Amino acid sequence: MFNIKETYPIGIDFDDRHVYAAQFQQTRRGPAIRDLFYRKLDEPQVDSPEWEDALVAALKAASKNKRFRGKHAAIHLPARHISSFPITFGIDTAGTIDAAIARESRKHLSFPLENAVIDYSSLIEVSIGEKRTFNAHVVAAHRNQIDRHIRLLRRAGLSGETIDFDLSSLLRLHHHLYSPGNEPVVLCYIGQRQTLIAVVTADNILARRNTTWGIQGLLNRVETNLDLPGGGNQSAELLATYGLKYDAHIRSSGASDDTANETPGNGIAIFRTFFQILPPYVDVLVHELYQIFGYVRSNQSGIRFKKIFMYGQASSVAGLDQYLELHLGIPTEAINPLSTLNIADGNRFPDPGRGAAFALALGLALRKMTWL
Repeated sequence: MFNIKETYPIGIDFDDRHVYAAQFQQTRRGPAIRDLFYRKLDEPQVDSPEWEDALVAALKAASKNKRFRGKHAAIHLPARHISSFPITFGIDTAGTIDAAIARESRKHLSFPLENAVIDYSSLIEVSIGEKRTFNAHVVAAHRNQIDRHIRLLRRAGLSGETIDFDLSSLLRLHHHLYSPGNEPVVLCYIGQRQTLIAVVTADNILARRNTTWGIQGLLNRVETNLDLPGGGNQSAELLATYGLKYDAHIRSSGASDDTANETPGNGIAIFRTFFQILPPYVDVLVHELYQIFGYVRSNQSGIRFKKIFMYGQASSVAGLDQYLELHLGIPTEAINPLSTLNIADGNRFPDPGRGAAFALALGLALRKMTWL
């Protein structure tokens, strides 16, 4: 008789400069966060041998975390190593979906199809007849990059059991926090230098888009305009305090945009300064959202988006959700998973307010693994 066990892996999400890790444990209340781990990578030359050594050192530190259990890891490849694209294809009675996806993907890849690992995150049948037609969204990576990252995990004493795509992890976390409905919603994960945008329903991914917009652009603008040292915490703290809250601040003070004046204690000037610095860059994100909305509406006329859920670093910018809601006309909410997820008994995280950045690591960590 086989003894089958289900365990939670260590979910590890990393980019050029940051490593986030998380693990769950099963409790009577359901999955609860066992622990979180964070490490900043200071090696500037990304993908160099020195950068790999710094990454391995961070992964070793995570694997030796006394609160984590086991050495099984689930990871993402960094966004720069992922290709994603929509395709439309038809098949007749003699064709197969997998063969058609491979044929169409060949047109979009920058490397030979034989070297690609391909998955499709959504598949929608749009017409039925003698020749069936499908829309799909494909994600692909070069096999060498997958092998490379598995080797890096082994150097750190970890076993790479699963390599997941970022949207799969985000969906897993979102469906754990919210009951999926039939109306389309927008999921937006804001990272340090990359942002993932997806329009999804309970059963389908209608569109996804990756962009180079990230919170680092906002930090750079604050540091440049206020003559602050680069790479410090001061700009991040100012973003979290003032951000895009000028409109809300003057409303709470009883003034209007035309009449708002600086008086002792009301801080109008600093809020106004940030509202002058940030919107030109934030409006690039607004444009990216309009782009994906237009794509979805071109395929499904009359579609309405129920809500925008902002994950990742969105919570680090005060008023960002309100700004987007005002400019897009869609209810918008910035999500910090730590404010909702169960925490294992006895665990206390030093700064729960920074937990939003762990969203993808938490989504990875929720992927149960089955062992004999």
